[in-house]
Amino acid sequence: MIENSNISKTFEQIIKTRRTVRSFTNEAPKKEDINEIAASALYAPYAGATGIPLHEIRRVFILAHNSRAKKEANELLISQIKNNSAKMNNMLAVFPFLKKKMKPFSERLKSISRYGIPSLKEATYYIIVAEKKGFPPIEKQSIAHALQNMWLTATNKGLGFHLLSATGIMSKNEQFLNLLGLTKGDYAIDGCVIGNPVKYPDIVKEFDLNKCVKWIE
Repeated sequence: MIENSNISKTFEQIIKTRRTVRSFTNEAPKKEDINEIAASALYAPYAGATGIPLHEIRRVFILAHNSRAKKEANELLISQIKNNSAKMNNMLAVFPFLKKKMKPFSERLKSISRYGIPSLKEATYYIIVAEKKGFPPIEKQSIAHALQNMWLTATNKGLGFHLLSATGIMSKNEQFLNLLGLTKGDYAIDGCVIGNPVKYPDIVKEFDLNKCVKWIE
């Protein structure tokens, strides 16, 4: 039997030290590290039962810092958020009883509309994962698996990772999809930013297993 205790311990540390990073330095991570992170997304579960090759189901796009593509993606994303924020404000004006539930998110959209997304501006790479839509619709779950693989790989390399879930709203934005070379309606998308962290968050938050896990026998 192969001794796996060291491997298991290392993997446990990676899981427990995974944290969201929102502030990044100007130092760019190595391209080979970013390629390895992107490659880890390809090993995540996907709808292989369809018989469609992986490269047609899952696509990964890397937008580099100061590139035309990253700047354009940032502008389109903020513009869409501003539009969504205006719609939400109008809805809350018509249905004030929703304010208690939706106000925190509404305020978050207002803040982004005004100040942008700092991590997107600072981080070296904006990475977008696209998953082909199918039936049953499990593309969002598949993207989540892919991003988790990337997050753990980035953590293992000491890089900062910020899940940019706002990317998902761009799956119907034709200009944004054209930037990626995707056809509207064919893919769901989500994304993250990766770079060297100004400071990595403190380690390690422990949880009480008995409060969250129940054995049913």
